[in-house]
Amino acid sequence: MQRLSLYYPVTPHIVTRIWGVPDVLYREFGFELHNGVDLALTHGQPIHAPFDCRVTKVAVEPNGSGLYVCLLSRSQYEFPDGMKARVEITFMHLSNTPVRVGMNLSVGALVGYGGSTGRSTGPHTHMASKRVHMTLWGRYKDAEQNTAGNTFDPEPYWNKLPAKA
Repeated sequence: MQRLSLYYPVTPHIVTRIWGVPDVLYREFGFELHNGVDLALTHGQPIHAPFDCRVTKVAVEPNGSGLYVCLLSRSQYEFPDGMKARVEITFMHLSNTPVRVGMNLSVGALVGYGGSTGRSTGPHTHMASKRVHMTLWGRYKDAEQNTAGNTFDPEPYWNKLPAKA
């Protein structure tokens, strides 16, 4: 089984807020810690798929994530703690997206364009990563519970290569 290797979804790869820092603003969403990484970008800048995946959700939350896209890995990965899981990555605050639910994307495929939709401090994308397990009914559920919205830190998994097609 392979280890997770994420390509940079935007270039240049500049993290403006790391995963897991305390943040009182997230309490209204049910967690205590920043549940993703914020990546700097300009309005309209392309965001690319960081791994081979399937689009599982495209939606809008005006008071939170804004326009967002959820991507589910096609592969299952083995993590250093021994867990075997698939990965869901959500890109938030998009200005637009060409993808639709059910589309299969390869590394580097266009996911959307940078924006500042929803509750946002300016153009960026908030990228939240979760380990998930598939159920017998073909759905998936969070593989862990934590105070960062059941997410994990993607930092150790960046392969330092851009995800451009």
